[in-house]
Amino acid sequence: MSFSIIIVIISFLLEGIVSKYIAMNSLIVESLFTLISLIIIYPYFHNREHQYFGIALFTGLLYDIIYTNTLCFNAIVFFIIAIIIQKINTVISNNSINVAIISFMTIILYRILVYFVLCLLNYLPFNARDLLYSIASSLVLNMIYSILLYIITDYISRKKHISKID
Repeated sequence: MSFSIIIVIISFLLEGIVSKYIAMNSLIVESLFTLISLIIIYPYFHNREHQYFGIALFTGLLYDIIYTNTLCFNAIVFFIIAIIIQKINTVISNNSINVAIISFMTIILYRILVYFVLCLLNYLPFNARDLLYSIASSLVLNMIYSILLYIITDYISRKKHISKID
């Protein structure tokens, strides 16, 4: 479990660094590294889903406080997405291609959920083009990050004999 927490912390901090030093209106750089880390760490929680969901909820709460200045919004969204990640992982195996597929679906789902909630709260007017731009600007960097993070964590877990679901 400590390996998983380290992954989340590194992703959380790296997201802050990327968002601080790279323009957020760039087409390829809207990072969701913290969300991607939830995909990567799930296989390390053998029959301990409650701990995984707790980490997702707590990480979402920290994300709210530090990055978005909202309270409980991303905590709830991260928790919902963690449940979806858990359900998907019961159907497909854990390998780099499937991690990429789950990452792709998770990024799209996160952007749609956040966008529709902001529209429902009249914070944003609905515009399909803005939604598609939001999704597109998130995909490239985060897909690369998810595959690299999977390869690195898989190598470390094999080398250090850290058990996970395959």
